[in-house]
Formats: sequence, C-alpha cells, structure tokens
Amino acid sequence: MTFGERLRYLREERGLRQQDVAEKINISKRMIGYYESDKHFPRDAEMVIAIADFFDVSLDYLFGISEVKNIAVFDELTKEFSKLDEKNQSDVFDYIRYLKLKIPHNN
Repeated sequence: MTFGERLRYLREERGLRQQDVAEKINISKRMIGYYESDKHFPRDAEMVIAIADFFDVSLDYLFGISEVKNIAVFDELTKEFSKLDEKNQSDVFDYIRYLKLKIPHNN
C-alpha cells in the first residue's frame, strides 16, 4: 500500500471523516484528501509524525515498510524472547518457519 492508501485505511478503520483527521492534526480537509490520493506528500517530518501519533502507528507501518502497526508489539516480543534460553529461542524460530510454510501468502 502507498502512504495515501494506508492513511485512508487507518481513517476508515476508525470510522473517521477526512475533516475529523484534519482537525486533530491541524491541517485542511483538502490536504488530507491530497495525501490519501497520493497527489501530495507531507512536506515535513513533523506532519508525518503527527499523523503516525494520531493513529498510534509506527512510521514504518505508515510508509509501508512493515505490516506491524505499533512498534510496541516488537518491543514486547523482544522482551519475552530474550527471557528464553537458546533451545526455546530456536523452537520459536522453527515455529515461525512452520507458520510461513503453512500460510504461503504470509511470506
């Protein structure tokens, strides 16, 4: 998905109008429309950060680098994974490989 498609998805997922988002991040409804249609891209980092903060998603998710919306998920996984001994860590990796084989579209 493009930046604009992700933005529209996040907005619609929460049942918000473009006007609602625009008011919360202090820009015009028209600009939200431009962003969603990929006609424009935010000119400064502060606006991108404001959008990510408003929707509580990582910048990686917003830019399509990751499918994980919130980086806190990674933090929690890392914390729990580090508590495991080597054997159990290996088992976790084996299970992930198994899941990837079981669900081909999830590679």
